[in-house]
Amino acid sequence: MHEQRLRRWFTGALALFAIAATIGAVLRLIYVVDMPWLIFKPWLHAHSHVAMLGWVFPVVLLALLGQNDAPLPKRFGPSLNGAQLLVTGMLVSFPIQGYGTISIACSLGQMLIGYVLVAQVWQATAHWPGKGSRSLVRLAFTFQLTSTLGAWAMGPLMQSGLAGSEWYYWSIQWFLHFQFNGWFWFAAMAIGSRWAEQHGVDVRIDPLTTVLWAVSTVLTFALVVAWSERHLLVILVNSTGVLLQFLAAWRTMQAMRSARLDALVKTTPWMRVLIGVMLLSMGSKVAAQTLVSVPAVASMALTLRNYVVGFIHLNTLGAITAMLFAFALMKGWFVEQRRTVRIGLVLFIAGFFGSELLLFAQGTFFWLGWGLIPGYYWALFVASALLPSGVWTLLVSLGGRSKRIP
Repeated sequence: MHEQRLRRWFTGALALFAIAATIGAVLRLIYVVDMPWLIFKPWLHAHSHVAMLGWVFPVVLLALLGQNDAPLPKRFGPSLNGAQLLVTGMLVSFPIQGYGTISIACSLGQMLIGYVLVAQVWQATAHWPGKGSRSLVRLAFTFQLTSTLGAWAMGPLMQSGLAGSEWYYWSIQWFLHFQFNGWFWFAAMAIGSRWAEQHGVDVRIDPLTTVLWAVSTVLTFALVVAWSERHLLVILVNSTGVLLQFLAAWRTMQAMRSARLDALVKTTPWMRVLIGVMLLSMGSKVAAQTLVSVPAVASMALTLRNYVVGFIHLNTLGAITAMLFAFALMKGWFVEQRRTVRIGLVLFIAGFFGSELLLFAQGTFFWLGWGLIPGYYWALFVASALLPSGVWTLLVSLGGRSKRIP
């Protein structure tokens, strides 16, 4: 019963992800096909909110509970269903009214229920090893809660007439920074660490490495501040954070390298492919943040939308979603012997790498003053369309029986 409920919730979240990915592809199409009925910004809000809150947030919680020895927390199901219902409300209301009464109410309601869900999973993971997965999941939840302070600050700032000010910009970036670099990042490490503990794989992310990751996450927020406050001290704080992050990444890679043979025999071929995509994306993310410690590069990266969107997708699709798909394979929700699963994963991975390559290449072309890549928008739409095609195919594959990997 426990596994069936997890699988059912996963299926619902995957359906929302498929819809969000489809919206994303349609937003690419707007650049090559005239669609006067589609107003870009409200649909973009629907895309981003549903992807982050309807897919990543609940499935990360499911991945944590799916590796738990204890029963599901009481009232977890109603809380999760309520949160997903509110995400559905955002899906409908954002395209109609943008940031309006209903969409804001749904967003705030989901955030409040999110606190309840975090508290439930926090308690459910209390027995995990303190120097391993438990410390990582605690930091993940701490950063998740920290990120929401930025969301709560937006209302008072707007009421104070500061909408569009640097403080309003900082509040948005506060939310995004601690979501991507804190909540998602530590959750991914916690899920991986817990899997290693349960399968006898010796991947020890020691306390010093964990501290380095946490401190670097806080310090690298200075990059956002440096965009409007170009003081030497702010730049030095960000550079320190980047250096600590590089050291943490190096120590983490060394720990994983020593355990790669044990992990190899306890994973399936497609799990290894997805884990490879995840690690490549994580490595690219660290490398990108190292490069933006150089002021000239930071100015370029923050100015060009191609780089910003590419970086966001590097986190949400390449790192987090690839890991969650690997988890679904481990749980047997995706059965890789099925052709639909293999096709879905191929389409998703091809769409991810294709769209990332195009986004970063076009951003570089703009930076160098070379103009638009011939056929860029059509190519980006085709690559982006592969993503929802893959997700819908994976959703169809869930119609059969699961087969858990021992």
